[in-house]
Amino acid sequence: MGALELGLCNYVLISYGHSSLSSDSMQQMLMDLSGDDAAFGHFGATGAYALAARRAMHTFGTGPETWRQIAMGQRRWANLNPQAVMHAKTMTAQDYDSSRWVVEPLRLLDNCLVTDGGRALVVTSLERARDLKQPPAVIMGMGQHDQPAEIGQSLTMDGPTGAKRAGEAALAMAGIGRDAVDACQIYDCFTYTVEITLQDYGFFGPGEGQAWFQGGTIEPGGRMPVNTSGGQLSEAYFMGLTPLAEGAMQIMGRCGRRQLGPATGTREPRIVMCSDNGGILQSHSCIILRRL
Repeated sequence: MGALELGLCNYVLISYGHSSLSSDSMQQMLMDLSGDDAAFGHFGATGAYALAARRAMHTFGTGPETWRQIAMGQRRWANLNPQAVMHAKTMTAQDYDSSRWVVEPLRLLDNCLVTDGGRALVVTSLERARDLKQPPAVIMGMGQHDQPAEIGQSLTMDGPTGAKRAGEAALAMAGIGRDAVDACQIYDCFTYTVEITLQDYGFFGPGEGQAWFQGGTIEPGGRMPVNTSGGQLSEAYFMGLTPLAEGAMQIMGRCGRRQLGPATGTREPRIVMCSDNGGILQSHSCIILRRL
């Protein structure tokens, strides 16, 4: 496979989208989406990810102490990003701990944002990208793995998820090890998703997440910046495009105050590992970008 490049990344202004549904309409929509599960009070993505997170609490001892660090770390990046929905809103440990439960053990601040807007990435050949106005971000490795499983019957939601094989395949194609990665842009529909993805990528082992995240590991000034735009938790939710667009822009040097390097006390972004996740941890894609 020839090298491809993310030639341009166009941001547009993010805004909230609103809709109005009657209680009867909402109930019918939830039933249509969830089927028989709704009869047992289980519907929606938060409920399904809460089951996965609760399983992980049991099997490798993770929990809110870890997820709090993820939510706060990403918010600190959002505070450097004027386009982030949460740009002007700081987050303390008390803010996290006092946010309401959505589905235990996940709080409101463990959930991604609901936003409306758009993003675009232009993919072209390396040969053509050399002549473009912006410096390109080269795709040096890709991997994908699907692990179909119904959440109510699954035994794999505490890992390994599809991230394990997808990450291994992407690193193998790129011909690098994890030590070469300067930053990660992780699909973060929930804080737990960030933890399990990085764990399955091999940055730390089961049960080691809390210690790994301590000391501002993923924050400005940290040794492994994660979701430097604020991510889907604190910038905006555009499915897989939020991490991929941020990875490309960091490689291009177009991130202003949050730009990786001396300004944020981090390494220069020469190699960035990006992820996307589908379903309830049922499919996973990994793309590794590098500077030309």
